[in-house]
Amino acid sequence: MIIDRIEYFIEHPEDENSLHAMFSAEERNILSTIRKFEQMRSCIAEQGEIKNDKIEDGDKLTEMIFQKRERERGISFQLKEQMTEHIDCLLKQGKTEAWLDILAWYQLLKGKNLIIDRFWEFPVLATLLKAFKKELELYCSGGSPISVLSLHTMQELTDSYFAIVFALRRIEYDMEPMDELWRYLMKEGLSITVVKTVLEEARIYDKRKVQRTIESWMENGNG
Repeated sequence: MIIDRIEYFIEHPEDENSLHAMFSAEERNILSTIRKFEQMRSCIAEQGEIKNDKIEDGDKLTEMIFQKRERERGISFQLKEQMTEHIDCLLKQGKTEAWLDILAWYQLLKGKNLIIDRFWEFPVLATLLKAFKKELELYCSGGSPISVLSLHTMQELTDSYFAIVFALRRIEYDMEPMDELWRYLMKEGLSITVVKTVLEEARIYDKRKVQRTIESWMENGNG
């Protein structure tokens, strides 16, 4: 499983031979960028200790800070591009195992505090991963199929997230009936579990009102 391989990478990041056998070329590129990020951080930390003792020139200190931010920015965008491409490849499989792999990669990035909070796509991904875990639990207990498997790219994932948030906000302000949202879910093949998860995580001010609307709608035999 990917989670076992990632755990090995965390414990033995310099074991190139084993990592070469355990990961694909695309995965190794991601791991290489992660190592590059960590090495840069270590180097910056060492430079910080030196500068605190020896650098009194304010202009030089400012230059070092800007250089650090520029390096971080470059590596962040490289890692984002690599991860987005890899996630797209996994999503296209439309399989539970692929989503579990995405979850493992997300947890690796989150654990190392890399890019997760720098790009808006990844908080959205986190919300859909929570929905996936809830749907997986329901499926394993004899419930309905896992609807997020119908999302095959990061673009589809983010588009669906914002479409649901938009509908929830319109419901909050009595501008749209639940039936409209349900028609969207049917069209995209998504479940009410996904909606409830998005409601929990999104910036909806009166969440209780929207929750009551959803529950009332379901109690009346809809969905």
